[in-house]
Formats: sequence, C-alpha cells, structure tokens
Amino acid sequence: MAGKPKNTGFPPKRGQPPSGFSFWEIKGWLTGLDAVVLGAGLVGINAALRLKERHPSWRIVVLDRSTFGGASKRNAGFACFGSPSELLDDWKTLGAEATIDLVRMRWDGLLALRTAWGDRALGYRPCGAVEAFTDSVLMESCQAMLPELNDALEGIVGGAAFQHSPSAWGMHGLAGVIHSPFEGDLDTAQLGHVLNRALHDASIPTFSGLDVELLEPTDNGWAVCTNHGVIPTPRVLVATNAWAGDLLKVDVKPVSNRVVVSQPLPNLSLKHTVHHDKGYVYAREVDGRLLIGGGRHWACDSEEERMEFLVSWAQTHIQGAERMEVAHQWEGQLGIGEVRVPVVQQIEPGLFAGVRLGGMGVAIGTLTGRQLADLV
Repeated sequence: MAGKPKNTGFPPKRGQPPSGFSFWEIKGWLTGLDAVVLGAGLVGINAALRLKERHPSWRIVVLDRSTFGGASKRNAGFACFGSPSELLDDWKTLGAEATIDLVRMRWDGLLALRTAWGDRALGYRPCGAVEAFTDSVLMESCQAMLPELNDALEGIVGGAAFQHSPSAWGMHGLAGVIHSPFEGDLDTAQLGHVLNRALHDASIPTFSGLDVELLEPTDNGWAVCTNHGVIPTPRVLVATNAWAGDLLKVDVKPVSNRVVVSQPLPNLSLKHTVHHDKGYVYAREVDGRLLIGGGRHWACDSEEERMEFLVSWAQTHIQGAERMEVAHQWEGQLGIGEVRVPVVQQIEPGLFAGVRLGGMGVAIGTLTGRQLADLV
C-alpha cells in the first residue's frame, strides 16, 4: 500500500543488541570454566598464563571491557623504577626500608618481563633516563641524597643507580640533570602483540567489550554478571586495576592521566627517557616524535588545559620541540591508593584480586599477575 513503511514486522537495523549469550557462545566458550580473569592487561594475562602453566587442563577465559583489551596497551612504555625526586619523597614519607623494597619490586618485575619475552620482542631499549630539574632547591636535595640512595640500591641494580650530570642531554632551561643508566623504554604495541600471542598459544580465549557489572556468590562459586549475560565459574581473578573499586571493596581509585604525541620533529635528539617533578611528568622519543604525559599534580581546570601545560613544558625544555604540535592524544587511568604497593590478596573464597599498580604497571605487572595466580 502506498505510503506504508516497509518491513514493519522486523526490528530496526540499528536497534539495541539482544540480551544474553547465544547457545553457541555458552556451549563453545563459557561452559565448564575453571577460572575467569577480569582484565586483559599485564596483570590479568600473566595471571591467566600462570594458572594455565600450573593447571594445564583448566578452562580459563580472560574478559575485558575495552575494545583492544587491557589498559596496559595504553601505557606510555616507560621501563622505570623511580626518579631521584620520587624516591627522595618516598624515603621521607615511607622510610628507607619501604623505599628500597619498592625499587626491588619494580626492578625484579622489569627483569621478569624482559626475561619472559625478550628485549627484541618487546622493542625494549636500554636507553637510560634523566630527571630534569627546574627547581634548584629540589635538585640540590636530590644531589645531596645520591650517595646514600646509590649505596642502598647498588645491590639491586648492580651499580650506581643515579649520577649527577653536567650535560644538558638534549634539553635546556633547567636547573640541573641527574642521569640513570639502568632505565629504558619499550614499544607498547609490541608488548600487546606478545601478550596476545602468548594467550593464543596457551589456548586461553580473550573476550573484549564485556563490561562486568556485578560479582555474585553462588553455591558453586561465582556468577560474573556482564552487560551481555552471566558467566558461572568457581574462581574469579580481578585484575582491573583502577576499576577494581567498581566490583570490590579495596583501597584503589582511578586517576586520569593525559598522554600526547607530537608531529614528527626532525631536530629532536632525545635518546633517553625524561622524568620531571617526582615522576609526575615524563617524556620520550617515539618514531621521531615526542611523547609527553602526566601533569596530574598541576592544578588545571580541564584536561585541555593540562595538555597545553604539557606542550608548553616540552617547548620550553626539550631541544627540537620548540614548535611542537599535538598529533595524537589519549587518556589512561592509573590505579592508586593510600599506599604504593599493589593489593594482591584473596577477597573471599574463590575471589582474588591483583590491583593498584600506582602507575608502575610495566615494572610490576608481570610479577603481580603471577602472584595473583599463585594465590589460587
């Protein structure tokens, strides 16, 4: 009939997706599970691989809410264990022993990551790092602390962790520079490929775009309630870091972190990573571009203003970045709490958590994931 809409008996093409998993999804992947890991980042993937290594017959799946899976695939790729001003601050607030333990945990974690996959596969560069000081008083305090700090860390890193340097290291307008030869950086995309291949080789499926809304105890374990349906399992390992507070009562909260990457800069000569102001600002070269991020300690009215501060800092202090313009930007989430050490514990029978990495996921994610699995 003229004027009558066609196909009125069919749902619109762009309507809401049907709720619930299909029969085939349940049959093929979500039945008879031994463990469900929430979070496809460094912690979650290492936990899943460790579980499979210890229990080869177990059926394990990894779930993640994001498209690419895991916040680890959004990190800036710094393989670091703490800048001098950051460690000096820890030394004052936490004490010497706790600070040394933090460095040991990060250093051991970096070695575990590199040993597991190899530097070439990770795109790892032992490029060293510098802390760039614009505050002369802070620089002098750190410089005075270097002998004691180096003596404490020598047994961990195998040498003098930090050295005062007269060189500008490709920067200008600074009060001074302290160099570390023991830090490096890696290619986060290559890290993601390595982790995904490892899951594939271990026959551990990963499902992205599944938002876990609730964890409910059952007679046989746990019901993982997602935006697509419910997954039953006897064991749940929560490795969602910043977002763990949505599901568990743990001391962790998300803090946004801005990262920007410039257009290609032909005169950039930054061969090392850069830390500034207790590690709150960091920069490195990536494919002839400058990556700079952080600044969450700055009082900014918006993320746009924070980005402008980051660009201004780079233009002022990094040679070759005077005409920097932003070509890429994104926002990541750090999981922080009252203390810097991660939460790795059993929450309830069959429910475990490995979260609160405090912005040090590259350094401690591998060991945290393994420790999480070892609880099971």
